[in-house]
Amino acid sequence: MAGTSVPVSLLDVGYDMFVQRFEHGEAAPLPSAVFHAVFGPHVDRTEPEYHLWHVHVSDDGEADLYASVTPETFGGFMISRFSAGVVLDLLMEFARQADAVVLPPGCPALLAAETQRRHLPEEFQHEAVIVAGSRDIEDIFRTC
Repeated sequence: MAGTSVPVSLLDVGYDMFVQRFEHGEAAPLPSAVFHAVFGPHVDRTEPEYHLWHVHVSDDGEADLYASVTPETFGGFMISRFSAGVVLDLLMEFARQADAVVLPPGCPALLAAETQRRHLPEEFQHEAVIVAGSRDIEDIFRTC
């Protein structure tokens, strides 16, 4: 329709999100075993020199994960060039199991559980929201 403005989803543009665990306002390590359990079955390609793990999921969604995963724990990671749907559901499954939060620039921090709020750095606590999966994240992206 002429003259109708359609909002551009953050999923339609190149967008990166960061995944981190916090304890008492400080970054804390993530469990490597959870990364491998959640994302491992979907990794179809790696580029170790770039710390890249490419995932391809059942709804033909894809994502690039940039992570320096060591045998026990690792710092946060970045998810880039991701699709909606199963990829975001996996991301939130990882967040639940690893007690991690998702930090989309320009949007509120995405929590897997309310108990995470008190561990966030103060600047993220007030606007942080609890999300269950892809639909919640997509709704949040429409408002950022």
